[in-house]
This record gives sequence, C-alpha cells and structure tokens, in this order.
Amino acid sequence: MDRTLITRVKIIAGMLCFFLFAFFSSPVSFAARETKNNEVIMVVHDREITRSEFIRYWKKNDLYAEPKPVDDYLELFTIFQLKLAHARDVGIHLNTSFQDKLESFRRELAQPYLTDTEKQDKLVKEAYERLLYDVNASHILVKLSPGYSPDDTLKAWNKAMHIRDRIMMGESFEKVATATSDDPSAKINSGNLGYFTVFHMVYPFENYIYRAKPGDLSMPVRTRFGYHIIRVNDILESRGDIKTAHIMIGFDQYNEQDAKKKSAGIYEKIIAGSSFEQMAKEHSTDINTAPRGGELSWFGSGEITPEFEAAAFALEKPGDISEPVRTRYGWHIIKLIDKREIRRFEEVKNLLAERIRDSRDERSMKLRDAFVEKLKEEWSFSENPGALDIFYNIIDQRIFDGNWQIPSNRQLNQVLFSVRGASVTQMDFANFISENAYSRKPWPVNEYIYNMYNEYVKKWLVNYEDHNLENKYPDFRYRLREYKDGMMLYEINKRQVWSKVNKDNKGLTEFYQRNKHNYMWEKRIYASIFTTEDRRTGRRASRRAARSMRFDSRDNDWIIDRLNRRSEEDVITVENGVFSRGDNHLTDRFKWIECASEVIQENNKYHVVLIHEVLDPEPKPLDSARAQVVADYQEHLENEWIKDLRGKYNVVINKDVLHKID
Repeated sequence: MDRTLITRVKIIAGMLCFFLFAFFSSPVSFAARETKNNEVIMVVHDREITRSEFIRYWKKNDLYAEPKPVDDYLELFTIFQLKLAHARDVGIHLNTSFQDKLESFRRELAQPYLTDTEKQDKLVKEAYERLLYDVNASHILVKLSPGYSPDDTLKAWNKAMHIRDRIMMGESFEKVATATSDDPSAKINSGNLGYFTVFHMVYPFENYIYRAKPGDLSMPVRTRFGYHIIRVNDILESRGDIKTAHIMIGFDQYNEQDAKKKSAGIYEKIIAGSSFEQMAKEHSTDINTAPRGGELSWFGSGEITPEFEAAAFALEKPGDISEPVRTRYGWHIIKLIDKREIRRFEEVKNLLAERIRDSRDERSMKLRDAFVEKLKEEWSFSENPGALDIFYNIIDQRIFDGNWQIPSNRQLNQVLFSVRGASVTQMDFANFISENAYSRKPWPVNEYIYNMYNEYVKKWLVNYEDHNLENKYPDFRYRLREYKDGMMLYEINKRQVWSKVNKDNKGLTEFYQRNKHNYMWEKRIYASIFTTEDRRTGRRASRRAARSMRFDSRDNDWIIDRLNRRSEEDVITVENGVFSRGDNHLTDRFKWIECASEVIQENNKYHVVLIHEVLDPEPKPLDSARAQVVADYQEHLENEWIKDLRGKYNVVINKDVLHKID
C-alpha cells in the first residue's frame, strides 16, 4: 500500500475521526437520567451513549478536522459507533494483546491520579533547585544492614560518633576514612565522592549536603546503608551536561604500564592528524563505544568516574582532546563533542516528576506517604489496633526462613481497618504476610510485623483508590474509554478494510478492471531529447532527426552514431521516454505533433526534441495507478462494510436530547 495512504489512514483512525455517513431515527421512549449530561442521546446496538460523551467526541473532532454542526457530526459519530458495535461482537477487546495494551495505558493514565500533586510539585521544585549546583563531598560509612536490632543501631551510632570525634580533635578526614569507612571505595578515594548533583545520592544524604556549607562536618546521617559522617568540600554552580568520546586502553587487556604506553602512542598519532574516530574503532577496548568512534552518552556531575569527569569538563571547545587520563578501568583519551547548560524548569519538570516517582527511595516514599494520608482522610479510614496484636503471638522466627504458614486453628476474622464501603480482616493481612514470606536476615519480629502492616495499609489504600478511579473521576473514565474505542476502531478497520486491501490482490485487480477508465493517462508523446554543448552539433542533430522521420530504419542510434563517430568522447547524448504535460519543460514548449524541433539553447547547452508518436488517452496499467486504485478500493470496501452494518445493528436517536445541544 502507498506509504502516504497508510499514514493518512492511521492518523485518521488515531484521531477517532475515521467516520463516514449514517443516520437513523425512529420514535422511542428514553428513561430520564439523574442529570442533563447523563441523558441518553442515542443507542447503537447494545450501547447507550450519553449527552456528555457525545459532546466530548464532537468537541474533540473539532481539534482535528473542520468544525461541524451537531447534525452533520451525528452522521460521522453514528458510523463510528456502528463500527465499535461490530468490534465488540467479534471480541476484539477480549484479545490478550489488546487487554495488555489497554492496561498499560491505564497505568500511565492513572499515575497523576495516584499522586499527591501538591507534594510532588514541592519535591520537583526542590530537585530542580538542587540541580543547579554541583557538590563535592566526602563521607565515612558505618554500615548497618537491614534487619538490625536496637543494639545494632546503638553500636553503629556510637561508632560513627567516635569517628566524628577523632576528626573534630584534629585527625585528617582522609586518613580516618581510609582506616574506618565501610565503603570499599574509601581505600582508593579516601572517602571523596567527587562532584555530583541531585538524585546521585540517597535522599537523606542529599538533604544534608544541600543544606550545609563547605567545610561543615555532619553528625551521623542515617540512610538505608547505615550512618554517614559527611564533609562538604565544595559547592559550584552546575557545569551542565557534557558529551564526549573516548579511547580506552583497559587494564583487563593490558597491564598498567603497557596500557599507559599504548595510550600515549595513540594520543601522539591523533595530535599528528590521525582520525580520533578511526583510532577508537581500531584500538579502544571499550567494545560498546568503539564501533561508533568512542562516542558516549550525555552525562553530568557524579555520573561517571571522578578522574574521567574532571578531565572531560576541563576541555573547553568541541574537538579538544585530553592527554591520557587514568581511571580504575584503564587509560582514556577524551574528545569533547559538545556541552550544554541546565535546561529551564519548564523543560525538565515532567522528567523530574517521573524520576521522583520511579526513584523508590525515601523521596518517593515521602511522596507516597503524603498521598496515603490524604486517602485516609478522604476515605474515612479507621483502624482497630487491638486486632493486630494476635499477629505478635502467631508469627515467630520461621517467617525469616520463608516457612511460616497461617495457623489453621485461628479464625482471624476481626476487622483490622475499614474505609467507606470496605473492610479488611486479619485473614486478609495474614494472606499478605504469607505471600511475602521468603528467606531473609532476621529482624525483631514485632518490628517486622509493624512494618509489614504499615506497608500493607499503604498498598491496600492505593489499590483501592486505583480501582475506584473510573467512578471517582469522570475525566479519567472518559479518557480511558476514548483510548479503548480508538484501539477497537483501529483494529476493526484494519481487519475489515486495510488488511483486505493488502492481501486481496484478486479483489483489487477485479475492482481495477471494473473501474479502469477512472485511471486514464492523458494525451502523451513518445519522444527523444538530444543534448550537446556544441551549437554546430545541435544543428546537425536537428537535421538528422528530421531526416530520420522519413526513414523507418534510421533510429536514435543512427543519429548518435553519426554525430559521435569522429570524436574520442561522446559529444551528444539522448534521453528517450514517454512524456505527459508537465513532465519536461522542453517537451512542453511546442505543439504535440510528430516532428523534430529546431535547436533549443539553455545555459550553454543545446537541445533537440524529436517527437516519434503522439499517444491517445488510455487507461493506466494497474501498477502505474496502484496508489489511487488502492485508495478507491479501500473506500469501496469501507462503503460496503458500512452498508452491512446499517442492516445488522439498530440505531435509535433521541432527537429531543440532541436538539438541546448548543
């Protein structure tokens, strides 16, 4: 099928404006609805369409097509609904792939409804303000693994405070970090994390560094990794993002001295004029970037090893190349491709919001907790704390082996918590505990139960809200239905029309044979155009062209051979073809009769047109008219299909409601 045609059809289907003509009306009694917007304006087969739904589609149609009066649009909308009735009848919406796509769209559509937008906006603004600065910080980690006991916590705190006291008493931060930090990288970097920006550290760590001043030494800062003693070394305005290419001579393939020597040799060749990209392809041991000349993705502070980052940002102009730089991976030669400043807030706010929601750290938990608190208030959440006590007796250390099972001799039917219209029992929570039991490091059992209960409440409330979105938010319900309708319309059109056009060569050929006089060539000529850069040769060509018309045996080859035979290189060329009006400005210059023209001079070239034959109008072959034939055949199938739909499905219009629409 012609690509333009396919594109046009898909766009029309996507806009839900791929409708043709239909209008049925007959007297019928419609039940009154609670509100004006919920009055039924039409019934198509098994589906009632309300006034508000019709108006939404009508207004949306105006965005994509010429605005139409209500009565005119009704004709298009009716056909749309007839097609959907057919799609429902054949079960398009029951297809697994269809349902997966719809569910994926629903999850995306639901995201803003399942977020505390006020809290999210504050976190987005905070993240952007931090994005404007790069911070250099050092830390010492006192590790505290999940499943800690109160004694573990106290020991870790005391150790962190002892370390801090040593630094406050004058010991070198770097020396203490190397000797005491549980972060393995401290043995290499003495605790210095280099420059980084927002999202590159866990949220509590980030909160401290963006509130501190250079030289400040923190009290122990708690994160999921343990306690950190943090020193802020420097704060700079953001350097933005940078795009580079590199040639790496890795330590996996070479020992350090050989790698250093090889990188130095490559650097000298590049400075002498060798192509950086070619050197990368031939010598770089980074197999991911070597095939594309060493090119890396954009990165900013804290996203790559500090030594590489420092050398890259030190390059000033695109095309600048660094001397070999050592990292723990090998020796690198770096080329600057481009730099860019931090983008404006409006350009990145949606990306920041997505990053916050997907971060799965304390920041996203903070956002979810704020949303859950709103839900508790909105849904009149109430708890029965005493009902949780039984779990402190029936759950033991076996839960951490993944072997705990719900006791069969317990009823577990008390209500743990409830919202309007729903209650959650002890058994519901017990099932949640059982389903999430797996081998893990032991915790204090009571603390584990309390944490699991809080997590269960949060998940339950968010899921409850999610399941009620269609009832709670009309706009959500309409947008989901519109997307579903659009998918169904596309699939049924593809099945009934587009796929048939692509596969039904016999039907297409028969349609062409019945209608081939709709695809006519206009009057055309079979002609030759001779071209030369020599005026004298052009005149000779004109004379010989006129002479050839009197002798059937003297064709174009005879003319060309006679004119080129005395030259080592061709002095004249010829273009043969069938021409319509507008195909060639030379053939359009004179009346179409069998003749040879005089010499035509244009831009230091000389042309002679020889018209061999004038061709009468005739039907185009199918291959020449295919694009238009396909479009017309598609329209034919569409019309036949609609005719069948009219006879198959009943359509009833409530004109009283229709005429109330402004």
